[in-house]
Amino acid sequence: MTAYPARCPARNLNGRMCSHRAGQGTRHPGYGTCIWHRGGQQHVEEAWAMAHEIAADQNITPHEALLDLVRTATGRAAWVDGVLANEMREHVEAGGDPLKPPPSLTKWLAQSRLERKLAAATAKQAVDAGVMAALERRLDLEGELVASALSAALDSLELDHEQRVKALGAAQQHLLGAGGPAAGPSQPE
Repeated sequence: MTAYPARCPARNLNGRMCSHRAGQGTRHPGYGTCIWHRGGQQHVEEAWAMAHEIAADQNITPHEALLDLVRTATGRAAWVDGVLANEMREHVEAGGDPLKPPPSLTKWLAQSRLERKLAAATAKQAVDAGVMAALERRLDLEGELVASALSAALDSLELDHEQRVKALGAAQQHLLGAGGPAAGPSQPE
């Protein structure tokens, strides 16, 4: 699998994209931020090592592996919070004081704090590793590709200015959700 993007996803102080290769100077060349953009920090190196291991096992990209780790960690935190909510609901329905949880919830409260801390740490590792910046860049490039393809399609139809504006307006409404999946062409009245 090839790395995406080939450049460090971080931005310089002037707001421009870093000109170094992704992971340059780190133990994860081709992935994430370069050494000058915190790519060499221990937790970033560990995150990429874990991501590569998971990616190889699941046949996905390391970026996808890091995002999956964040989803898993937040999912676990949500599950524990669901257990807490159910236990508290049952406690209150049985006549218990809503401001005083039963002793049986102590372990779940501690687990909730632990899972939230783990989820936050995992998300920070993913952000520091440059996954979100790389994802943002990828989405920008995909958006430019879609716009370019739409423009080429409209050019090939040789529409006049009014028709082209109408077609672009319809595409924009669809992309913004105004058209919605159920909305089809309007029926004549």
